[in-house]
Amino acid sequence: MKRWQAGLSLALVLMVAGCGNPAGTDGDLVDDWSALGTPTVPVPTVGQCWSGTATADKLQAGAGMTTVGCDADHASETFHVGEFTGTIAQASAPPTGADLSEAFKTCDEKAKSFLNGDWHDGRLVLRVFAPSAKQWTGEARYFRCDLVEVSNDNGTVFQRKSSLKATLDGSQPIALNCVSVKLDSKNFIEDFVPVTCETQHNGEYVGTFRSPDDRPYPTDVNARRSLIQPGCKKLVASFLGVSEAAYDQNKQITFAWSTASPTRWSYGDRTARCYLMLEGKLSVGRSLRSNGNNPI
Repeated sequence: MKRWQAGLSLALVLMVAGCGNPAGTDGDLVDDWSALGTPTVPVPTVGQCWSGTATADKLQAGAGMTTVGCDADHASETFHVGEFTGTIAQASAPPTGADLSEAFKTCDEKAKSFLNGDWHDGRLVLRVFAPSAKQWTGEARYFRCDLVEVSNDNGTVFQRKSSLKATLDGSQPIALNCVSVKLDSKNFIEDFVPVTCETQHNGEYVGTFRSPDDRPYPTDVNARRSLIQPGCKKLVASFLGVSEAAYDQNKQITFAWSTASPTRWSYGDRTARCYLMLEGKLSVGRSLRSNGNNPI
């Protein structure tokens, strides 16, 4: 409306003056306007933090996640932004599943540098966010590497007020150590909840098992056990400081694991976090690292 009014006023002036175009004009009010650029999708930037309320694996980029200052309560932090290339970038829809494998590999490597350690060893979940279908149509080809702090193995988001940078350095404030193993009424494991080692607890993280090859997710329970159990047993024995044969004589300690979801497995997170567990109603108020087969 303002442009129309301005044009009308100028036309009246010209009619009254009756002496042609003012100096420096050609009488055409629109031919000197530059063409509008093609709209582009904003690319996330490293160092952005995001609000969110879902569990770590259900956080979705979009209306449910908005940028906030990292000194405010937030669920997720972007530590790297990359770009899809090649055939993946030429697809008609954003990548999912195995098509995220290269992006995940990059995020996994970048996370080690950002944290000064392996994110699996922390109370953390690594997320790879691709553009939405609408953003992809708008030619967005970025991927976003985010880290989410969680308060349990079920992925409940912990609302942070600071960056995760270097939190797995020497002081390791975010490290995964002792846990309270939560059981249901049938003694099936429901969750591993991180606690301080000075608190009475019945479990402890001992390390992460990695599949030795790129096999698909073992959907059969027995197949998963055959793959993961020997690896976790080795980690438990090493954590206690004994041979596997000596560990077999230990009547106080067993172990369990938490396997990456089939979706995460499909794009490269072929891992299981391994936890030692105390038998029966045993509990302890210290770490069991290097405890050997000594009495609890």
